[in-house]
Amino acid sequence: MYTALYRKWRPQRFEDICGQEQITVTLKNELKNSRISHAYLFCGTRGTGKTTTAKLLAKAVNCKAPLDFNPCNACESCISINEGNSIDVNEIDAASNRGIDDIRNLREAIKFTPTLGKYKVYIIDEVHMLTNEAFNALLKTLEEPPEYVLFILATTEPHKLPATILSRCQRFDFRRISVENITERLKTVCIEEGMEAGDDAVKLIARNSDGAMRDALSILDQCSVYGDKTITQDNVLEVLGIVNNEYLFRISETVLKEDVGSAIRVIDEIAAGGKDISQFIRDLMVHYRNLLMTKAVSKCEEVIDMSREGIEQLKKLSLDYDKNNIIRCISILSELESESKWSSNPRILLEVALVKMCRAGGDGSLEGMLTRIAKLEDMVSKGSFTPVSREKTQAAGSNVNQEASVKKEKAAPAKSRAEAALKADSSDIIQKWPGFMQEIKSRGKIKLRTYLAMAKPVKVESGTILLSYEREDIFSKEALESSSNRTDVEETASQYFGTPLKIKCIIAGEVEQEEPEDMVKAAIKLVGMDNVEVIEEE
Repeated sequence: MYTALYRKWRPQRFEDICGQEQITVTLKNELKNSRISHAYLFCGTRGTGKTTTAKLLAKAVNCKAPLDFNPCNACESCISINEGNSIDVNEIDAASNRGIDDIRNLREAIKFTPTLGKYKVYIIDEVHMLTNEAFNALLKTLEEPPEYVLFILATTEPHKLPATILSRCQRFDFRRISVENITERLKTVCIEEGMEAGDDAVKLIARNSDGAMRDALSILDQCSVYGDKTITQDNVLEVLGIVNNEYLFRISETVLKEDVGSAIRVIDEIAAGGKDISQFIRDLMVHYRNLLMTKAVSKCEEVIDMSREGIEQLKKLSLDYDKNNIIRCISILSELESESKWSSNPRILLEVALVKMCRAGGDGSLEGMLTRIAKLEDMVSKGSFTPVSREKTQAAGSNVNQEASVKKEKAAPAKSRAEAALKADSSDIIQKWPGFMQEIKSRGKIKLRTYLAMAKPVKVESGTILLSYEREDIFSKEALESSSNRTDVEETASQYFGTPLKIKCIIAGEVEQEEPEDMVKAAIKLVGMDNVEVIEEE
């Protein structure tokens, strides 16, 4: 039967444990000086060597002929532990043996002395899964066990352990393994297993293992089968379902050019290829982080984990990017990542985010305004900015004033009275609109917030909020106008603002003519029929 690589290459000496020198050196010194503690607590994320170190320590304390305080792996005790049938070493899964009865059985078992070795070792994995009653039953035994008993507790969530347990153990925190250490180990495994693997492919596996050696070896195992022991970067990308850096650069270039159509087409290619959209969002955020590092750090090679060619390509792209624009894009992507976790269709959220990233001119955030200022300064310095002449400005202003004057004459006294009555409520609702958006988000209505984020409240009339959309945001407008979404928004707005409200969506520039009769109706609704006087124009 085939043995998985992560099991076949499990370290058999303390020196073979990768990236945890601060722990292995301490344990060897304790063995050397015969200062073995009665209880250890191994903490850390998955795949960092907790269980492996626990088994090595169990073998080392019971080994008949240790070699430099490492287990010999040849004596009867070591062989039985390696084969998993040792009577003196018991591995307990606390996830499935978590009750008080299981701990009572353990307390009964430790009364018996070891058979082959010097210690009876109990390795309790995922110890945080024990119940409170089980922890209480374990306390006294853990504090004063028999001299021949050694407890090794392992957990990925030490914060869930009671303080009384933590204080009775010698704690070791396992770190995530660096990309360099994982890469070197994978190269060794490839050579020994007869695999052909390129440096870029091995490093890509190491970067996507999240600091876990077990995950890295599992990915390597899968890639070797996929490529028939030939591992290329394309094979790794295909197995992991992630996209090539080419797509990340294409997206960032389209954002720089504010080309929404091209950005959406890139996303369509990625989705058609069956790639994981959520993973692409994370990759894109790391890509923009790397772009920021090229602008902010003099020796960016030290903080960017990429090939030399990739870093040079980043530097070239960053020349056209403003730092504030990069920060703005990272903020949008960060919000997108948190929202996409709860969405059944993250592609839509990604497309909306790309529209926002491409439209720095419509972004009212501090980063968006700074981006526009920097762009304007660059145009002035290059001489490509043409200011509008004073005559044109005055002429345009004169035309606007004339049109406004004509409308005012047509509206008559009825309109002015209604406007005075509505002015306070209208400005108050528009002023509180950001708070309403936050209320939508706090209620978990992520899709509604996405559609509303592209709209701008223009005014409130006759109990109706007028929302303006740009032409390129017509998708969000149509989605919000659907009966279910419209009803949901209107009910939430009515509750939040404390008055019955409706919504109406328009495309920017399509301003409707206001009829005096509408204003009369609004005035009657506000102050009553007896208090309204309608004067007909001659």
